[in-house]
Amino acid sequence: MAVYRIIGDHVIAEEDLRANPSMIGKFLPNPELPPALGGQIKPLGATTPFVPIGKGLPLTVLIRHVYTGQYPDPNVFGRNGDIAVVSGVRDFDVFNAASRALNFIQQSVPPCSHLTTPSAFTDGTPLVAYSPAVLADSITLTIELAAARFPQGFVKSLSGAFTALAGIPMLMPYAGWLLGSGQITKLAGDIGHALMDGPVFTKTEQLDFEWPGTEQAVADFRVISRPEFRADLFKYKDGRGLVDLDDQAYRGEQPYVIVSLDGRRNDKYAKFAPTLASAAVLERFFQVKEGQQAAIDTLIEGMRLASDLKYRQLAEGLAQEIAAAAGDAETIKSLTQQLKAVRDNIQTPALRPPMP
Repeated sequence: MAVYRIIGDHVIAEEDLRANPSMIGKFLPNPELPPALGGQIKPLGATTPFVPIGKGLPLTVLIRHVYTGQYPDPNVFGRNGDIAVVSGVRDFDVFNAASRALNFIQQSVPPCSHLTTPSAFTDGTPLVAYSPAVLADSITLTIELAAARFPQGFVKSLSGAFTALAGIPMLMPYAGWLLGSGQITKLAGDIGHALMDGPVFTKTEQLDFEWPGTEQAVADFRVISRPEFRADLFKYKDGRGLVDLDDQAYRGEQPYVIVSLDGRRNDKYAKFAPTLASAAVLERFFQVKEGQQAAIDTLIEGMRLASDLKYRQLAEGLAQEIAAAAGDAETIKSLTQQLKAVRDNIQTPALRPPMP
């Protein structure tokens, strides 16, 4: 796996940065400006700065740029084809959920296309993951590109669901099913397997927060690519992707995806984690035919309440530990931070316990 960090407009291999953290200063726009807390990079000028991430803090992961490389293969699809951008999260906050999500489908694109996800004329969302407060020690993110000829009717049918989801990815509990906006839809077999079983690009990034022996993840851009692609030979320009020394965008065969990690709180995404859990635990009990839908609002609400109750019990346990630690200021401070993070993951206000 090749993962690269973007410092200013420079692309640096993650392993090189870990071996020599001081090299960050060489690539900052103003070398006199120290890095933000924990080495988190604060861009200068009109650029909106990143907000630090960490255990107990919010986390938003967004897809910022997709380069399709040699795909779609013109030998298979003719001149142009369709690209579906799919993401996945594992060891997330709720029930250790693992579920793919459909972010968007870009139709009729030639090979070597740059996608600034998604376009104004494409339904979908760049959101990969959101947590109001990270509780997991480590989170695994996977990005996939699937190339296929998706039927026009299927793509149009996604529009209403994406609109109702208000920026939340459309979850895929398993091949042949699509969960979005309170409905589960049974897909035609070829569509479901094209989305989930035949990706042309699959890469995974590990985000470590309190995993012993690893460097903690920081807020920044990251280039996710195949090991053979030397992304560090290029610079990054927002909206254009990776460019060479002549300021020409990369046009080679290797696909890559740029994601951003940020610690801002985004309340509009607050229901993402419970819905993700719902997709992860759904059983195949919906007796519907291809193209038909079944309402599962009640099931999703039940899963959300189950999630809240789980966190409520965890919060009550932490409150008891805080009470038992009277006089131990350091322990109380640590437990109080954990309690706040747990409370932030409870979606139902009535179930949030008071802070001690």
